[in-house]
Amino acid sequence: MTKGRIAAGATAVTIGGDTLTVDHLTLRDGELVAFVGDHDEEARGALVESGLRVGLLALRSTGVTVNVDYIQKEFERLLRQTDESHQKAAEEVERQFRGAFADEDGRLPRTLEKFLGDKGSFRKFVDDLFDDNRRDSAIGRIRTVLAGYFDGDGAIVARMLDPRREDSPLHGFRAEVREQLKDLTDQIVRLEAAREARADERARGTAKGLDFEDAVEARLEVIARGCGDVVEATGRVVGDGIRCRKGDFVQTLNPSWTRGLPVRIAIEAKSGSVGLLKLCRELEAARVNRGAAIAVAVFATGCAPTGCAPFTLHGEHVICEVDVDDPGDRSLDAAVRLARALALAASREQSVELDVAAVHRHLDDARAHLKAVTSMKTKLTSIGTVAGEVSTALEGMRQRVLDCVSGIEVEVAGQDAATGHLDVA
Repeated sequence: MTKGRIAAGATAVTIGGDTLTVDHLTLRDGELVAFVGDHDEEARGALVESGLRVGLLALRSTGVTVNVDYIQKEFERLLRQTDESHQKAAEEVERQFRGAFADEDGRLPRTLEKFLGDKGSFRKFVDDLFDDNRRDSAIGRIRTVLAGYFDGDGAIVARMLDPRREDSPLHGFRAEVREQLKDLTDQIVRLEAAREARADERARGTAKGLDFEDAVEARLEVIARGCGDVVEATGRVVGDGIRCRKGDFVQTLNPSWTRGLPVRIAIEAKSGSVGLLKLCRELEAARVNRGAAIAVAVFATGCAPTGCAPFTLHGEHVICEVDVDDPGDRSLDAAVRLARALALAASREQSVELDVAAVHRHLDDARAHLKAVTSMKTKLTSIGTVAGEVSTALEGMRQRVLDCVSGIEVEVAGQDAATGHLDVA
């Protein structure tokens, strides 16, 4: 194969305006000749003209060449100059930082040492300000001022707080408190005397039991009204037993809580002492006679069996002791609410057993609070100076008793939820 070449000297190129004329152009290249020969004779002129055009365009595009090595060297020189500039800047920054923050010679450590060091001006200022031995220091001045207010019997505060001095603000307050406490003590003595007189009169009278039953009935009506129950006095009404009148009161629970089932509580009012064994027999008889789920015994103050006051759960029966002369006594409220919760639990078929331990824990807490109430009442009658505080504590403890009974109601409600019977009590 011969390399293509153009014959020199025989070719004439003429340029006129936008026209390029080539005369006597001869190209010797076997491959290109074969390529042109493969085309029709009519198309060969246009093909050669296109080839000439493409070749000239390629030569024009490659007329400007780039020296890659030169550009690479220039970039390397620029990088070296940049590195040197950065190194000088870093050294200058380090020098400036050392001059400002060096451990010993830096300007900042020297300045801090001058003001905050062991011998600095700030340390000297603080030492002078709080020097105990200097009267003109802050501590000395404060000590002088406080001495005038607190040192000795003649101090300002001592004179103001001494209620024995007529010019003391507490002198008038002391007299006023003394008068009020004396009036309160006299009032408590009169109330106790009247209470004891009423108790003695009732003990001597034949209507003692009837008076107590009337007081218990009045309280039961208030309790039942709050939860939609119905209370009936049945002491003179024969029940299910033959000529049996056991069960002084019957409390029928709100049907909306019992899903329409009749659930009752039999209540016995006792104004005198009764032995525990006899009481249990009477309560069981009252429960059966009145068709009740639970029986409750309500004793007058001091009449409940030993260990049953202020209230307790004995077997399946609830026993309580109530002071009908004390409007703040919550023993009956707690006992009735406990009986209601147990009656609801006993009247339903349960697949889950009631948490007896939890019920007894709440019951023990309630009894402890009620005993604390009794103790506080004793203090209230004997210590006039703390009457207000004791009264407040009594109200809080009475509320905690009802909270404990609410815990028992929650246990019963939780049992209902576990079996798919959820009632709002």
